[in-house]
Amino acid sequence: MRTLSIWILAFLLYACEWPFDTTPTDSDSLFALTIEHNITRLVDSAGVKIAWREITLEDFSEVTVERRSPGDTAWTLRATLTNPLLTSYEDMVSDDQDFRYRVTLLDIRGNAKWAEGETTIPKTTSLYVPIDYKSIQSAFETPVMDDGDSILVEPGTYEGTLAVLGKKVLVQATGGYGVTSVVATDGKRCISINDGILEGFRLEGGTGGEGVSTPGGGVFASGSAILRNNFIVDNRAPGEGGGIFLTGNASLYNNIVFRNVGNTVGGIFISNAKGEVINNTIVGDTSGGVAIASSSVTFLNNIMTEHKFFDLLVSGDASESVVAYCRFKEVSPEDTLGNIADDPLFLDVVNQDFHLDPDS
Repeated sequence: MRTLSIWILAFLLYACEWPFDTTPTDSDSLFALTIEHNITRLVDSAGVKIAWREITLEDFSEVTVERRSPGDTAWTLRATLTNPLLTSYEDMVSDDQDFRYRVTLLDIRGNAKWAEGETTIPKTTSLYVPIDYKSIQSAFETPVMDDGDSILVEPGTYEGTLAVLGKKVLVQATGGYGVTSVVATDGKRCISINDGILEGFRLEGGTGGEGVSTPGGGVFASGSAILRNNFIVDNRAPGEGGGIFLTGNASLYNNIVFRNVGNTVGGIFISNAKGEVINNTIVGDTSGGVAIASSSVTFLNNIMTEHKFFDLLVSGDASESVVAYCRFKEVSPEDTLGNIADDPLFLDVVNQDFHLDPDS
C-alpha cells in the first residue's frame, strides 16, 4: 500500500500539474480599466472615456463610476449603470487637473469588485477673449483659470462689471487701452479686484454702486491686486475716489486717471493701504486729485494737476507714507524728496495726450 502511494505521488510530480494552484489570482487580469481622451487644450469641457473588461458577475446589480482629483479626500459619484452589457462611460471634465477614476461592479448582496486608473489633462495656461469666451468675466470664472494663468483680451468694447477676485490671474488687453475698453453698466463700477493683475484697459462709466458713501467709482482695488498701464476716465463715486479706491497691499503702476468725479476726492482715494503707487498721471478730476489716509504707501513719480481743490492731500495718520519725485501744487519750498510744483506741460490734455512737452 505504501509503495502504491509513493508511486502515485511521483506520477503527479513528474507526469502532470500539481492538483492545487497556489499562484495568487491577479485581479487586474480579470477586471482592469483603460482611460483615454483626445484633449490637447481644455477651454470649456471635454470627454474622457473610461472602459473596462467585460466579466461575468452572478446576480449583477450595478456599476458605479467615481472620480477624484489630487486635492479631493473622497470619491465623487459620476454615474450609476444598471445595464450589465455596458463596459464604458464618457465622463465630462471642465478642469485641467489630473483625475483618478474607480469603477465598481456590485451584486445584489453588496459584494464588490473594482479597479482604478488615472489620467492627466493638459494644462491650459491662457484663454482668449472673445475667441474662447465672449466675456472677460466668464473666462475668469472657468475652472481652468488657475493662479499664474492669463486671460488675453482682443481689442473691443466690453460692457459690464468685472470681479477679479481670489485668483492670481493676468487679465491683459493685447492692444492696450487705446482700443480696448471696459464700460460699466447697471450702476456699478468697472472692476473690483483683490488679486492678480489688470493691464492695458480703458475703464469708464463706473458709478461705484449704491450707497451715499460708497468709494471707488471706477475701480475698487484691495488685497494684492495690481493695476498697470490702464486709462481710468469718466467714472463717478457716491463717496470718495471717483476713479480708484485703493486699500490693502494693492498697487498702481503707469496708469492715467482722468476726469473722474467723487465727493471730495475725484481721482484716487488711498485708505488703510501699504502698496505702491508709482509712475501714475492723475489729471482733471473734479474736487481733489489724490488723498492718502491711514496708510503707509510708497508714492513715487506721480503727476497730479488741474484739480479744483487739492492735487495731493496726505492726512496726519498717513505720515509713514513716502511721497517723493512727484508733481503737485501743494509742494512745500522746504521739500527734500524731489517733489516739484511746476506745470508738467502736457502736450494736449483736451485730446487726452499726456505726453510731456520736451521743455517740461
